[in-house]
Amino acid sequence: MAERKTFARPYAEAVFGLASETDSLARWGDLLAFYAIAMQDKNLLYAIRDPRLETAQVQELLYSLFEGIGEQEKALINILLDNGKLELMPEVSEVFNQLRADATGSVTAEIVSAYELDEAQIGALAGALKNELKRDVLIETSVDSSIIGGVIIRAGDTVIDGSIAGKLRDLTSYLTR
Repeated sequence: MAERKTFARPYAEAVFGLASETDSLARWGDLLAFYAIAMQDKNLLYAIRDPRLETAQVQELLYSLFEGIGEQEKALINILLDNGKLELMPEVSEVFNQLRADATGSVTAEIVSAYELDEAQIGALAGALKNELKRDVLIETSVDSSIIGGVIIRAGDTVIDGSIAGKLRDLTSYLTR
């Protein structure tokens, strides 16, 4: 996964630079997110890889997916298509969003808990993360009962595993040494 992000980074940085210059971060973010989802569709990937389709046909298919696509957006698709990197669109989108968050001084934190968190708990975790990371924090939550209890927090490169399952793994590792 890290290798795919490495290949995606130059494209994401170029798009971020262009989007920053043209004050179109939101539009590019939407476009990249849309194509990131689209590139995970098996039928679309099958069509793109179909050797019977000419490059121009694949380009038109991809252009038609996003309403009002401009020349700069088409250029990105063409470059990715020509370089055989179109399937990196999810990683391009992810790296772009990281660059955007860094530029705005914010970070998205994914909080995984064993049960649904209430607003007070989410607020407390957001406040603690903001103090710790010295950035504004956008919270995304999900539930995974396999962690038994506690939470796992992922914010950028930071991972905090406060889950019971994580503690049990640590204890098992310690005891088996």
